[in-house]
Amino acid sequence: MQVKTFRAKNSSEALSRVKQTLGSDAVILDTKNFSEDGKKWCEITAAMDAEADDSTLLDNRDAASGWNEFHKEWDVIKKHMMTLIKPQLDLGSLAPRQRQALEFLEREGVSEGVTLGLFDQLKKDSRMSILQPLGKCVTTKAWGWKNYHQKIHVLTGPSGSGKTTSLLRMAMACHAERPNAKICIANADALSGRTRHYLRHFAELSGMTYKDICNARDIRALLSESQKFDRIFIDLPSSSHSLRLDRQLELLGMGEVRDMAVHLVLSPHYAPGQFELFTRRFASAKCASIIWTKLDEACNFGAVLNTAYATGLPVAALSIGTGLRGTLVPAETVMLWKLVFKHQLPDSPLEEKRGNDAQ
Repeated sequence: MQVKTFRAKNSSEALSRVKQTLGSDAVILDTKNFSEDGKKWCEITAAMDAEADDSTLLDNRDAASGWNEFHKEWDVIKKHMMTLIKPQLDLGSLAPRQRQALEFLEREGVSEGVTLGLFDQLKKDSRMSILQPLGKCVTTKAWGWKNYHQKIHVLTGPSGSGKTTSLLRMAMACHAERPNAKICIANADALSGRTRHYLRHFAELSGMTYKDICNARDIRALLSESQKFDRIFIDLPSSSHSLRLDRQLELLGMGEVRDMAVHLVLSPHYAPGQFELFTRRFASAKCASIIWTKLDEACNFGAVLNTAYATGLPVAALSIGTGLRGTLVPAETVMLWKLVFKHQLPDSPLEEKRGNDAQ
């Protein structure tokens, strides 16, 4: 690990130096404010997940390069295998409704691996609905107090996926379900002032506790007072493809936390190659679910099936719209089928409530 200390007149200037030297993926280890010779200083200690000596850095680059080459070669092998296998798929052997459903999924961007698995199941029974094998590889676990008993919930995902907004939506959903619950929102993205102000503002408006997390020491302090809260939500900073989720949690001091669930936030707008990269980068035993965002901006939803198949993670919630209220819907299996096959977005909980009140 490469560790450096930066000193400046204020925290903003010190953080700017951290970004310039170590990049936006740097992890803040310690922050100190002190006076020296009548002047006030801010000192930040930050780290990168790499060794300082050149030989180790070179070895790490070689290892990463070798690993990337392996994945490239494996992707080529898979493509060749599918090229050989696909002509052998006799879709005519399926019932008409089965064939039509499978062809529709292919047009929607569902991967060849998924369609191959579905074909193997469907050819066994001409009366089988495609939803039966789909239900085995794509599952839901609706967001809420009942299904997620962990006290600490960490949100991670690629930059721009909407994880900060999703964190607030999930916290507000918990607050709406149990108004007297004590909820804490923690921001671990010390390099983003915009995220800090955004989370603090809405936490204070909603009557929730807000905390900044700059280093592993802050995590330990938060964990030491976790008994004060019923739920703690932590917003992880986005990282580069070279920093794996497990390693990021370890650097922040959360690698051994037990009463914790990590939720992967994704939108369906990424290319297939990017989803494959995310699947490897965010692979972790601590991941509990996937949150899908920006669904109202997508034109197809094959990625929802592909990612569930590749990760084995259930879908916890579906997010639509830009606001915070009524835009996060706990996922149900029937919602996914309507989304994929009919392009029907889930109904907002607020609209559903208004409809029930009108009746």
